[in-house]
Amino acid sequence: MSILEERRIRCPSCGRMVPAMRYCIYCGAKLPQATRQIGGLQPQPQQPAPSITKPTKRSFFPGAKDEIEQLMSRITVMHERKAALLDFFISGEVSERVFIKLYKEYSGKLNDYLKVRMAKLEELKGSLEEKKDLLSDIAMKLEEIEIRTKVGEIDAATYNRKVEELKDEERRLSESINSLNADIKALENIFGDKRPSELRDLEIKLEKFKSSLEKMGEEGKVTQETLNFVMEDLEKTLKLLDSLLKDRKEREMRIREQLETLQTRYKLSELSIEEYERRKRELQAEIDKIWE
Repeated sequence: MSILEERRIRCPSCGRMVPAMRYCIYCGAKLPQATRQIGGLQPQPQQPAPSITKPTKRSFFPGAKDEIEQLMSRITVMHERKAALLDFFISGEVSERVFIKLYKEYSGKLNDYLKVRMAKLEELKGSLEEKKDLLSDIAMKLEEIEIRTKVGEIDAATYNRKVEELKDEERRLSESINSLNADIKALENIFGDKRPSELRDLEIKLEKFKSSLEKMGEEGKVTQETLNFVMEDLEKTLKLLDSLLKDRKEREMRIREQLETLQTRYKLSELSIEEYERRKRELQAEIDKIWE
């Protein structure tokens, strides 16, 4: 294989043959088989494509339309690409000029996706209110028909026909409302395709990147313009992550306080070693469950 040719692997998500990069160029899925190479490409022997069974797709947004799920997944992918790019830059694997060019490109795409998200959210919420009003009107019409029948204005056959028509319309509206609620819930759930533990790991990683960038700024290894742009962007992302994880962090803190109290009681000989170890395992299991 020529060194100008790209090594290709099969994406485990969409099944297509793609360049051996960090992410699939078609579906945006992470490519676990990709190796990190910046700079000169090393020739790789062509490997026969393995027979891969496409994994069962995890439903992070149950009931949401594919276009909504894809939009939210793209938002997550852009965040991940920016984090990966920061890793390359801090480790010295990419120049500042290339880094900031790509970082601004990814930031721009992310902002575009977020604007689409907001516009879609407003559109769906407006549609939801309209359908709720229609559903309320049907309930009123059903009550009205029942009263007209009771006073003898409408015969039984007409009553049954009209009720059946209204019930059919009511079912269609209810299904539409359920679908809209699923789409709205998905759009409101940024990083909804990530487990809590993955979000916590991302937050820790970005905090480390922030500290490293501050040190690079102090040592004059990055221009002030680049530093200001990236630091402001990092602050926004960390603030978002903190808002998403705040409740879980507080729950973990309360349990860790219980662990500390438990350890103190054991040191004071209030508890046997068996009781201490049992309770410790139970509390640790509660912490693990928080981040599942």
